[in-house]
Amino acid sequence: MWKSESNGETAYRYPRSFWWLSTGALLFFVSFNLVLPELPSHLRELNGGEYLGLIIPVFSLSALISRPLSGFLTDQYGRKWALVGGTVFCILAGLLYPFSGTVWFFFMVRMIHGFSTGFTPTGFVAYAGDSIAPSHRGRAMGWLGLFNNAGTSLGYGIGALIVADYGRQGLYTATALSALAALLIFSRLPESYKATERRALEWKVSRWFHRDSALPALLMLLVCVSLGSVLTIMPDYTVARGFSNKGLFLSLYIGASLLVRLISGRISDGFGRPLSVAIGTTFQLISTAVLLWISADWGFWAAAITYGLGQGFNAPALFAWSSDLSHTENRGAATAMLFMALETGIILGGLTGGYLLTLGFGFSSAFAVNGCCFLLAFGLALQETLKIKARNRRA
Repeated sequence: MWKSESNGETAYRYPRSFWWLSTGALLFFVSFNLVLPELPSHLRELNGGEYLGLIIPVFSLSALISRPLSGFLTDQYGRKWALVGGTVFCILAGLLYPFSGTVWFFFMVRMIHGFSTGFTPTGFVAYAGDSIAPSHRGRAMGWLGLFNNAGTSLGYGIGALIVADYGRQGLYTATALSALAALLIFSRLPESYKATERRALEWKVSRWFHRDSALPALLMLLVCVSLGSVLTIMPDYTVARGFSNKGLFLSLYIGASLLVRLISGRISDGFGRPLSVAIGTTFQLISTAVLLWISADWGFWAAAITYGLGQGFNAPALFAWSSDLSHTENRGAATAMLFMALETGIILGGLTGGYLLTLGFGFSSAFAVNGCCFLLAFGLALQETLKIKARNRRA
C-alpha cells in the first residue's frame, strides 16, 4: 500500500480511514466556523461591544494553552483520544452558547471552544502522519488541509443562512449537530497508534515539546504572523479599498489555497519540504509587495490570490515536515509544536496589526511587518534547502 507511483510501482492507495478522517475534519471545521459571523452581534447584545477584539484572541489563547497537553496525551493514550475528546468539548460549546447571558460567561464558552480546537486538529495531523507513507505525506496533508478549508468556507457561508431561517438558537444547534456528526465518524475510526507502540508514562519535557520540530515550528510562527494580521485588519482594509464585501480578501485567499494544495503537496513530496516553504513564502512576499505598492483594484485581487497560493504551499509542507522529523511515539508532541507556533503567530499578528492601526501608522505598517516575517522565513527555508542539497551531493 505504501509503494510510490513515482517509481513506476503499484499506485499508492490512501487508507479508507484517511478519507473518513478528512470527512470528520470537514464537519468539525464547519462546526466551529458556523458561529463566527454571529458572535459579534451576540456580544453586543450583552453590552460587551468594547470586547469585540477579544473574540478571536481568547479562542486562540485557549487553543494555544491546550496544545502541549494535547500532544502529550495523544502520544500517551492514542490519536482517537484527542479526536473524540476535543470534539466532545466542541459539542459542549455549541450547547452552552445559547446560555451566554453575560460577557464573562460568553468568553468562558469561547475558551471551551478554543480548548476543543487545541485537541482535535492535533489528532487529525498525528493520525494522518501515522497512516500515510512518507512519500505521500505532503499530498495527504494537502488533502486534509483542503477538507479543513472547505469546512471553514462552508461554515462562514451557511452560518448567516441558518440564522436568517432559524435564528441564533438554530445556529448554535447546528454547531453542536455538526460536531456530533464528526464525533460519530471519529469514534468509528481504527486507532492508528497501537498500544504496543506506546511508551511508559514519563513526565519529561521531551514528551511535551518536540525539539527536532523547532525549525518547521519557527517557520510556521513566521508565516502565521501575517494570518493573524489578515484576520484582524483585512475587513477594514477591504472596505477602505472600496469593496463592500468585508470578507472578499479572505474568500479569495482561501479559494486560491484550496486550488493549489494538491499540487503543492506533490512538490513537497518530490522536492522536499523546505523548498516547498521557500516557494510559498515567495508567493507571500509578492502578495505583500503588491499590497504595499499597487493601489489598482487588480492589485487587491492579485495580492489575495498570491497570498492564498503561499498558504497552500506552506501549511502542507510544514505539517509533513514535522511528521517526517518525528516517530510514532512522539508525533503528537511534534504536531502540537506546529499548532502552538500557529496560534502564537496568529495572536502576535493580530495584536501587532491592531496596535499599529490604533497608533495611526496605517495598513502599510502592518503589511511591512508581515513582509519582514516572510523574508526571514524565506531565508531560513532556502538555507535548509541548500543544506539538504549539499548533504545529498556528499552522499
